[in-house]
Amino acid sequence: MISVCMATFNGERYITQQLSSILQQLNVEDEVIVVDDNSSDETLARISEIDDSKVKIIENQTNIGPIKSFEKAILNSHGSIVFLSDQDDLWMANKVSDVMKAFMDPQVMMVVHDAIVTDKDLNTVNESWNHYNGNHFSAGLGSVVLKNKFTGSMMAFRRSIETKVLPFPAEIPMHDWWIAVVCLQEHYKIVALPAKLMKYRRHDSSVTGHGHNFFKMLKGRYQLIISLLALRRE
Repeated sequence: MISVCMATFNGERYITQQLSSILQQLNVEDEVIVVDDNSSDETLARISEIDDSKVKIIENQTNIGPIKSFEKAILNSHGSIVFLSDQDDLWMANKVSDVMKAFMDPQVMMVVHDAIVTDKDLNTVNESWNHYNGNHFSAGLGSVVLKNKFTGSMMAFRRSIETKVLPFPAEIPMHDWWIAVVCLQEHYKIVALPAKLMKYRRHDSSVTGHGHNFFKMLKGRYQLIISLLALRRE
């Protein structure tokens, strides 16, 4: 069983297209867990219009942010393989099948892949997100602590790592960053597929890929290190 975990917030413009690209790849027993972070637009109405029993909606009564929303989605999912998804991208028709092939190796704990970078209208900006963002998955733990090379929307992992990564520690920079550094610290087998299995839409409302305050960035990396050291002591 596959679980797709998604956090939404004011995503009415793109959510229908994204969910459609996901649902056409899933089997009847699979699920999409959507945690809506108290949207003020028509996001929930657009999701309800799809009317697919695989889609389960959880509504936050207050805005808790993407990290805790993804945590809630993962905790409420049931699949042995968990895919993370943004609300505004477009999955290629072979994304699920290609990723699941990699999981045929029982030692593989995480699979990541590349994507085509687009603007808000899906016009190509760069043929490779990994090239665009300078991602190198052969880099060690220290390098990834300094700069996140793992993007959640291009990530899937086995349910078995949940006990290691959840709950997400307070004040980490982002959930995907934490999942990646935990997997590296635990020496889990990670497969990086070179295939572009998604159109990664970049626009003014995108959460990832934008600059941040220097001191906030420094604090986030410090928190990653402290949280990793705490995990080692458990």
